[in-house]
Amino acid sequence: MNQKRFSELIKSFLVQKFPEFTKTINYKDDNSFDCDLRSPTNEFSIWIATYNSEITIGLEDPSGKTDIHTHISCYEEEDINNALTDLATEINNITKGKTLLYHSDRIGYQWTNDINLILKRKNTFENIRVYNWNVN
Repeated sequence: MNQKRFSELIKSFLVQKFPEFTKTINYKDDNSFDCDLRSPTNEFSIWIATYNSEITIGLEDPSGKTDIHTHISCYEEEDINNALTDLATEINNITKGKTLLYHSDRIGYQWTNDINLILKRKNTFENIRVYNWNVN
């Protein structure tokens, strides 16, 4: 699937399901785009990109880095529904507080769906700060 068609499909999905992202859509010369949504606390954001005909979703941490991300592949147009389901799951996990951003003084910023991982790290006397979409 070409980049233009891929980006159109992702944008259409965002318009229907997550219109709050569409205000920040920024198209690139190759017809890919990126967009983001700041958390209500304004400390970090979710970002989505369509480069290389794949969906990339990640978090921009409070220091402005975008290293925390995952890729959702979609090789054929027939696979788009599965990819969009995965994208919706990732967005919902973040905005509903199931995926947490945290900062460790040892490893920097990371994200996890496993609160026990964070608790385990705290028990090692590591300095941990947890960022939740709605509360800090």
